[in-house]
Amino acid sequence: MTIRIDTLLAWLAALALCSWWVFSQVSLRTDMSLFLPEGTAADQRILLNEINQGPANRLLLLAITQGDAASRASLSQQLTARLRNSPLLSRVENGAPGALQIDPLLFKYRYLISPGIEASAFSVESLNRALMQRLEELKAPFPSPFKGLLAADPMGSYQTMLRSWLAEQSIHREQGVWQSKQGEMALLLVQTRAGGLELDEQQAVLAYLQDEFARLDNDAGHQLIISGPGVFGVQSRAVIHYETQTLSMVASALIALLLFSAYRFLPYLLFAALPLLSALLVGAIVCQLVFGELHGITLAFGITLLGVTLDYPIHLFSHLRHSEPVNSTMLSIWRTLRLGVITTCIAYLVLLTTDFIGLRQLGLFTLTGLLTAALTSRLLLPRVFPQPFSPPQPRGMTLLSLMLKRKIWPSLVMLALAVISLTTLLLSSKPLWQDDIATFSPLPKALLEQDRQLRQHFSTSDPSHLLLIQGEDPQQLLQRSEALRQHLQQDPAGASLIDISLPSDYLPSVQQQRVRQQSLPDRHGLSDNLQQAMQGLPFRKAAFDPFITEIEQSRNLPPLSYAEAMSSELKTRLESMIREGQSAWFALIPLQTVADPEQIKTYVEANLPEVSYLNLKQEVSGLVGDFRQQTLQRVALGCGLMLILLWIGLGSLKRALTTLIPIGLAILASVGVLHLLGEALNLFHLISLMLVLGIGLDYSLFFGRREQQQGDALLTLHALSVCALSTAGVFAILASSSIPVLHAIGLTVAIGVVMSYLATYALSRINS
Repeated sequence: MTIRIDTLLAWLAALALCSWWVFSQVSLRTDMSLFLPEGTAADQRILLNEINQGPANRLLLLAITQGDAASRASLSQQLTARLRNSPLLSRVENGAPGALQIDPLLFKYRYLISPGIEASAFSVESLNRALMQRLEELKAPFPSPFKGLLAADPMGSYQTMLRSWLAEQSIHREQGVWQSKQGEMALLLVQTRAGGLELDEQQAVLAYLQDEFARLDNDAGHQLIISGPGVFGVQSRAVIHYETQTLSMVASALIALLLFSAYRFLPYLLFAALPLLSALLVGAIVCQLVFGELHGITLAFGITLLGVTLDYPIHLFSHLRHSEPVNSTMLSIWRTLRLGVITTCIAYLVLLTTDFIGLRQLGLFTLTGLLTAALTSRLLLPRVFPQPFSPPQPRGMTLLSLMLKRKIWPSLVMLALAVISLTTLLLSSKPLWQDDIATFSPLPKALLEQDRQLRQHFSTSDPSHLLLIQGEDPQQLLQRSEALRQHLQQDPAGASLIDISLPSDYLPSVQQQRVRQQSLPDRHGLSDNLQQAMQGLPFRKAAFDPFITEIEQSRNLPPLSYAEAMSSELKTRLESMIREGQSAWFALIPLQTVADPEQIKTYVEANLPEVSYLNLKQEVSGLVGDFRQQTLQRVALGCGLMLILLWIGLGSLKRALTTLIPIGLAILASVGVLHLLGEALNLFHLISLMLVLGIGLDYSLFFGRREQQQGDALLTLHALSVCALSTAGVFAILASSSIPVLHAIGLTVAIGVVMSYLATYALSRINS
């Protein structure tokens, strides 16, 4: 018996060419942002854009542990000095005073943008206090980094301005650098030039940080902990890569074992793999061409095709007869197989209309894969069989014959499934749905807890609670920011509720800068006040002539614009809050402490008409919940279309309903079992139930098929038993994944396949 080598070689050559294209052209993405909805309202789009591309994604939190406080502080200073020379990083801070740099542009504009600049600041009394303070700084044992600015800035305006900008000033300091309050770690804050989603660049940054630290530590026993979005992205990619490869190999081995056990014919392993590989490669190519990238979860979802597309060749293998050509056997089952494929594809068309790019990608990948597997099984697979072909005898036929003779247990199965599912769903008090997007994360809880603890040490604001201010341009945005600050200063209750740093705290609006300009004294008045303030102090008479000159220059400066400020040291702070949208500018301002979100929401709605309060978790969960409702409606529409197609394909509404009823019961029972296991359903459970719908439909159609020859019922039972075993096995392996998305898909489909097999078989026996 010789395999038809010409067709096989041509097929393998096409697969090799597709494989080369996939490995060389497909761009793999692993962050979970693709599985967020796109949003419809302006504030939703702003919020989702912030999650995906906001500057906070470029921040890394570093902690040096082990050793004593002095050694950690010394290592922190050395590491900071080295990292500031790196082109990979845009910001490195460790709380040391030396970290404050003199920016020429900001120094020039200090009297227009520094807080506290008003006419009273230049009175004799105020100037005298400032000069006395400078004297104390000169007497200090550690020289002030601003000593060289004394002649031009005796008021210390630049120094005051910089210190007022240090939102991190609440971080505990020890040995001159940031340390945790318990004193067990030194802290550093790093901002990368690469975005948080640029994972190759983020991985290079992480490797660079570890290398620099190891070089400086020189085996002294200190440890470096790094946390932040870049770390999460890199680790997510590693987890997805590892689990995709591992689960694929285990699932492939299981399938090979099952097929060999069922048929004891090695060429079947190759024949079954050909449609599957075709489905995976064509699905990946189509997704890359349509979306420009392929998500790791989509690729991992390709494992599920192992358990679905293999059904097509398995149907052929089990139905082969010694007296019948292979192509004739395929024709005899094709009508049923084709109807199952078409109706299953209807379910996945639903995903193509969702607001989740990731789910659209999943839908397209599965839809393309199913069609490819079905067409290659129909058109190409029969051509690789030798002619004539003597098929091996399928294994397990004796046991299956006994199953066909039993009449009572199918009814008991149907009754048990109905009772279990209805009792569980009606009597349980646990919520059925879970809309928290955090449950999709593949990261271990220990890593997330470590990040939470580090953020507490840094006293960072809560990124999940934000105030949104919008304006037509940066100046209107800054003016509204100033109005908000003024309102909070005049309302102690609001100020205690809303603790924030605003963009106008760093860059006043042009209007406010002009107000400060008008408060600057003329040369004559300032000179007189300064001479009186200097009486009794050890300063030369002309010591502060540069100060008088610069005040005069500041009186005539054009206000500092937002564009100019973005070329200064202010850039880091401004870009962390201010964004340019498609039609407007907006500021997203994180709240420092949030005790009662509802109270903040009520206060903002009642007192701040130009400000919106956004609760990140609630907003995203709301979007996910809305999507779930939309998807359920679309699934219902898809089921209606499936019923129409079945009615047309089967030629009878009764047969169409009889085909769908056991699948509905199986899905209901699957939901009940999941609920019993403590699973709160999310989007991916819903997608999995759609897959169960397609698989169950295939089983129901074949169990309800009007047999053409004697013995077909036994062959069909064998085919569907092998299909159910292989599919349930593959998805059970997937359920062992530590990635919540894959676990949800695997567990749901594994349970759903078992329930579908039992329900469809039971009803077919009852009907017979």
